[in-house]
Amino acid sequence: MLFLLSLNPNILMSRFILACFMALSVSHIADAQISMVPFSSGFSDPVDIKNCGDERLFIVDQPGYIYIVDTAGAKLPTPFLNIQTRTKFGSEQGLLGLAFPSDYQESGYFYVNYTAQTRGNTRISRFRVTPLDSNIADPNSEEILLEIWQPYSNHNGGHLAFGPDGYLYIGTGDGGSGGDPQNRAQHKDTLLGKFLRIEVDPSYPGYKIPPTNPYVCNPNPGALEIWSLGVRNPWRFSFDRCTGDLWIGDVGQNAEEEIDFEPANAPGGLNYGWRCYEGNSSYDLSGGCQPQSSYVEPVSTFSHSFGCSITGGYVYRGARYNDMFGKYFFTDYCTPTMYTLESDGMGGFTRTTLGTLLGSSYSSFGEDKWGELYLASLSGSIYKFQSNDCTPVADINCGLDTVNDCGYGSVKLSVPAGRDFTYLWSHNGTALANDSSEVDATAAGTYVVVVTNPSTACTNTDTIEVEMISPVNLSIIGLDTVYCIYDQPVNLTPSIPGGYFTGTGVNCVVFDPALAQDGMHEVKYTYTTAQGCTYETTQDVRVDICLGVSNDSWLKTVALYPNPNKGTFTLEMSSDRNKNMSVEISTVLGQVIYGSEIKLVSGTTKFQPDYKIEKAGMYFVKLSDGVNSYIHKMRVD
Repeated sequence: MLFLLSLNPNILMSRFILACFMALSVSHIADAQISMVPFSSGFSDPVDIKNCGDERLFIVDQPGYIYIVDTAGAKLPTPFLNIQTRTKFGSEQGLLGLAFPSDYQESGYFYVNYTAQTRGNTRISRFRVTPLDSNIADPNSEEILLEIWQPYSNHNGGHLAFGPDGYLYIGTGDGGSGGDPQNRAQHKDTLLGKFLRIEVDPSYPGYKIPPTNPYVCNPNPGALEIWSLGVRNPWRFSFDRCTGDLWIGDVGQNAEEEIDFEPANAPGGLNYGWRCYEGNSSYDLSGGCQPQSSYVEPVSTFSHSFGCSITGGYVYRGARYNDMFGKYFFTDYCTPTMYTLESDGMGGFTRTTLGTLLGSSYSSFGEDKWGELYLASLSGSIYKFQSNDCTPVADINCGLDTVNDCGYGSVKLSVPAGRDFTYLWSHNGTALANDSSEVDATAAGTYVVVVTNPSTACTNTDTIEVEMISPVNLSIIGLDTVYCIYDQPVNLTPSIPGGYFTGTGVNCVVFDPALAQDGMHEVKYTYTTAQGCTYETTQDVRVDICLGVSNDSWLKTVALYPNPNKGTFTLEMSSDRNKNMSVEISTVLGQVIYGSEIKLVSGTTKFQPDYKIEKAGMYFVKLSDGVNSYIHKMRVD
C-alpha cells in the first residue's frame, strides 16, 4: 500500500475513515455532468497510467510490474515488464513511474523509475520491447541511466514524463523523514527535492545535459541535471499536451497541499519554495529563506481539513467532451474529492469542486492516445472519466484566436482527434479537401472547422485567423571558418541575443579549437521568440593540427581537409612570402607513397595532390622547405 506523506498513525487512520465514509455516502454531485465509470481492475497497487501512442494503456503496479490493458479494459495476463525481484516495494517505494518517448513505435525503448533493492536508491533505467512481441518487454535489456541516493524510505517522488522539448523530466522528493531536515530541496548540489531534465537517446549510453538547463554556463554552481528546485514530494506531474505547460501536484507536510504551475515558456531554475514555505504558509525560514514573493507560489492549495496527500492530474485534451476541455483535474489520496482548475482569463485560475465521483485512495491519473482521462485507485481499479455533454471539442490550436507561420511558409492547424470523428475545414469560406483533424495553412485568412461526433450526431465549430510573417534572420558574428588547434578560444556572438549555442568544441558562448580537436565541426545557434517561433543558424568550422607552425614563422597556417577523407584532400597554406616547398605522403611505417613540389605565394595557397590513396589507414603529410618541416596526421577511411 502506497502512502505519500508522513503522518502519525492516528491521523492516517482518521483520514482513512473519512475517505471511506465519503466514498460510501456520496457518489457524485447532483446534476453534475462529469462522472467516472469502472474501466479495469485486478491490479495490486496501480500507481501510474501511460500510453505509448497506440490504443493500449500501460498500468504500473508498484510491486514491480507493468501490465497492458486493451480498449475494452481487459488486463493482459502476462506483464509487459516484470522487475519485481529487483524492486524494493513497500510504503512509498516500488516501481513508481513510466515514460514513453515520442519515437517509441520506431525505437521500442522506454524508461522507468523504481526503488532499487538493497540500498533503496531511486533508479532511472531504460528498457526495450522484445522484437517479436510488442506486448512483452525484455527485462534483461535494462540500462541504468541514473541512480539517486535516498537517505530515507519516503518522499521518493517517482514520476517520469517527456516534455514537449523531447527531454526526460524526473520529479524527486526531498529525501524523506519529515520537514526536510537537511534542507535538501533548497541545496543546488543535490538532486533531491528537484525537477531534473536530461537528454536520453538509445544511440548513446547514459544521458546528456540539455544546453539550456539553468546551471549550465551559470556562474552560480548547481547540479547540471537540475531544471527547478524547492519541491517536497512531486508525486505526480504532467505536461499539457496542447500548450506544453507543466502542472505539479506537490504533497505537503502537515498543513497544506499544493498545485504548482509552470508555463511552457518559463526558464529553468524556478524555485517552488519548500522547505521555507508549505503551500502559502511559512514552514521553516531558517537557512537563508527569502520573502515568499521570491519563490513561485502555488496556483491552488487546500488545507488538511480537506485532504492529506494531493494527487496531481492532467489537463483534459480529449475530443469527446467539450465541457471538460482545458480543465486540469486533480484530487487527494485520503479524501477522494475531485477538483478542476481552469484559466480565469486574467492570469489566474478558478477552482471548481466536483465532489466525490467514484472510488477512493486515488494514486494517479493517466491519459490515452486520444487524450481521454483515467484514474487509478490503490483498491486495484482503474476508472475512466466521462460527461453527459455530447458536444465534441473544436478548439483550433488550443483555442487561439490568431496564429502565424513564423515565416516558415505554412502553419499546422489542429483540433483534438476523436475516434471516427469527422472534420470539415474551410478557408475564407471555401471548403478544403481535408477531412482529418489537422490541416496545413499555407495562406493567410480565416479558417473554420466543423467537428462531428457520429456516435452522438453532435457538432461544434471554431474559427482562427492565420497571419503570414517574415522570418527572423540569424547569424553568428566573428567566428572564422578555419582555426589551428592551438588557437585561443573564440567568443561566440549572435546577431540576436537570447538563444544558445551547441556543437563540438562549444563551451557556453565560447568555441575552443583545442576542445573541438581537428576536423570539420558545426556550430549552431538556436533562438526562440516570445511568440514561440524557433530559428536556427549554423556555421561550419574547420580545425587543423597545424603541427610545427609557430606564431613567428613565415608559414602562418597549414590546413588539411577533409580529415578523415576517402583518399583525396586539400592542403591550404597561408604565408607572408613566396616560397618553394615539397610535399610527401608516407605510411605510419615511413614508406613514402607520394611526392611533389609546391610553389607558395604570399597570401593563401591551395594544393590538391594528383594522387588518390586507395588503402584505408593512418598517413603522414610532410611539408618541407629544406630547413623546416611541418607534419600533419591524416586518416583515410
